[in-house]
Amino acid sequence: MQIPAPKEILMKLVVAALSMVLVLWTGLIQDLKAQSFDILIKNGTVLDGTGNPGILVDIGISGKIITAVGSLANASAVEVIDARGMHVSPGFIDMHSHADRSLYQGNVLDRQASNLVAQGITTIVVGPDGRNPAWPISEEVRGYSDGGTAVNVVPMVGHATVRREVMGDDYEREATGAEIEEMKNLVRLGMDEGGWGLGAGPEYRPGRFASTEELVELAEVVSEYDGFYYAHQRSQSPLPLWLTPSIVSDYRPPSTWPEGWRLTATDGMHETIRIGRETGIRVVGTHIKAKGPATWGQSAVDVMAIDRARAEGVQIYLDQYPYETFGGGSVEVIPRWYYAPVGTDRSGGLDDPFWNTPGLMDDHLVNLQAHLDDPVLLREFLEDTRYILDLQGGADRHVIVISPLVDGESLVGLTLGEVARSRGNSPTDQLIEFALTLGTPQLRSGVRFRGLAGSAQDVEHYMKQDYTATSTDAGIVPDPSPGQHPRYFGTYPHKIATYVRDKGTITLPFFVRSSTGLPAQIVGLEDRGYIRVGQGADIVIFDYEAVQDSATILNPGGGNEGIEFVMVNGEFVVRYGSMTGNLPGIPLLKGH
Repeated sequence: MQIPAPKEILMKLVVAALSMVLVLWTGLIQDLKAQSFDILIKNGTVLDGTGNPGILVDIGISGKIITAVGSLANASAVEVIDARGMHVSPGFIDMHSHADRSLYQGNVLDRQASNLVAQGITTIVVGPDGRNPAWPISEEVRGYSDGGTAVNVVPMVGHATVRREVMGDDYEREATGAEIEEMKNLVRLGMDEGGWGLGAGPEYRPGRFASTEELVELAEVVSEYDGFYYAHQRSQSPLPLWLTPSIVSDYRPPSTWPEGWRLTATDGMHETIRIGRETGIRVVGTHIKAKGPATWGQSAVDVMAIDRARAEGVQIYLDQYPYETFGGGSVEVIPRWYYAPVGTDRSGGLDDPFWNTPGLMDDHLVNLQAHLDDPVLLREFLEDTRYILDLQGGADRHVIVISPLVDGESLVGLTLGEVARSRGNSPTDQLIEFALTLGTPQLRSGVRFRGLAGSAQDVEHYMKQDYTATSTDAGIVPDPSPGQHPRYFGTYPHKIATYVRDKGTITLPFFVRSSTGLPAQIVGLEDRGYIRVGQGADIVIFDYEAVQDSATILNPGGGNEGIEFVMVNGEFVVRYGSMTGNLPGIPLLKGH
C-alpha cells in the first residue's frame, strides 16, 4: 500500500478546505440575498390569525408579499420597524362594509378611508345588503382601480341589484321563472367578473319581495364557483323593521315570504340555514343582533339553531359589530305618516320611497296635530310610538344626540325618560311636546335619538362563538355627524379594549382570528388573513395595553389609541399612528 506524500496530503487538505469555504461562502451569499427585505418587522409578538397564542418572531416583507417569518436577526432591510412590546397581526378584514359607494365615486379623502384604516382594517367585503354601487362588477371594479383605495375590496354580486336589473320598478311581486333565469345569468356574469358570492338584503326593498326559492336558485349558481351567501336577514325584531303595529291590518306581506310574515330574528336565521343546507355553500347571517327587549336572550336560540345546523354539515357563520346600539344614524320615534296628511296611504311602511315625495310634509305640524285630534288615530299614534320606543330599548335607553337649546340649555346626553320625568310627562307625551314646540321642516321631531336596543349578554354570547367574525356595518366618513354610530370609527379597538382586555369575554388570539383568519376562510381568500410566507403584506401593529376607542354615541368621531402601524400590500397607510394618505389597496377578484 502506497502512502501519499505529506505534500499530496497537504494539497488535498487545502483543496478540501477551499471547497468548504466556497460552499460556505456561496451559502452565505444566498442566505444574505434571502435575508434582505424592503421592510423588516422585528421583536413583535405575532398573532398569526389562526387563533394560536402569540410568538416572538420577525417578519420580512418584499414588495407586496410576506417572504419570511422567523428569527431574522441577521437580516437587512430598507426599513426596519421595531415592534418591541407590541403585537403584530394580519390586517383586519371587515365582513360587512358600506364603503363601496365612497370608494367607487368618492374624492381622494374618501378613498383614503381614514376612519377604517385607523382601526386596522385592510380589506372590506362590500355589497352586504344586496346592492352594488355600479353594474356590472367590471364597472364597479374599474371605479376602485381608477381612483385608488387605501383598502382592499372584495366585491359581491348584489341580489337587489340583479333583481332590479331584471324587474325594474315592478319588483313588488314574485319573480317569474323566466325572470329568475335572467337573474341567474347576471349572477354568473358577476361571478365571472370576480365576485365572491351573493349578497342579499331580504329585509329591504327590493329583496324583501323575493321568495326563499328565488334566493336558493341564485345561490346554487354561486355554488358552481365555490362562492358564499351572506344576508341582512328578513327581520331582527318582533315585527319587520319598516312596520309598526298600526299598519299591520293594512299591510299585505309578499306572498313570497316563507313561514308566515311575522318574522323574528330566528325565522330569518332559519331561512339562511335553509339556503346553506339546500345549496351546500357557506352562508352568513350578517351583523347579527337581538333587537329590542322583547328579543333579549334571542342569542341563545340562534346559537342553538346554528350549532344544530353545523352539526348536520351546514356551513353557516355570523358576523357582528360589538355594540348594544344599532342603526347607522340617529333616529326619530314618531313614524313619518303622522307628519303627512290624514288618510295618506301608509301600507308601504316606513321605508317606502313615497315618503320622500316633495311637498308631502310641508305642513307637518298641522298634519301631526290633526292625527292627535282624532281619537282613533291618536290610539294608533300611541301604539306606534310605544312600539318603536320598546323596539329601541325603552325611554331610558333613548339618548338625545341632536337637539336645539331649550331654555338656553342643551338636552344632548339626556334620555327621553329623564326629560319626561323632569317635566311630569309620559314618554309619548314628551315626544309630542318635542315635535310641536321644537319641530322644524329639517327636524320634524325636534330632537333625534340613539336607542340602545341590544343587551350586553346577547352581544357577548354571539361574540364568543368560534364562527362569528367581526364587522363594522359602516361606510367611509371623513367628518362625523352628530348621532352617527361609533362603529364607523371604533369597532376593532372597541372590541379589543372592552371585550378582550377589560371584560375578558374573549382572548386576544380569538379576537385576531375573528377579525382575520375567520373572515378570510368564510370568503375564500387564500392570500389574506394570516401571517405566513406568501400572504399579502396586510399587517397591523398595535400596543395591546394602550388600545382604546374614544368613539361614543355622543362623540362618534372620537379617535383611537394604540393602533400604531397599518400596512396594505406592503405600504403603510398608518405610520406611528398617523395617516399616510397612501392608496395601495386593490380589488380582490375571485378567480383572477
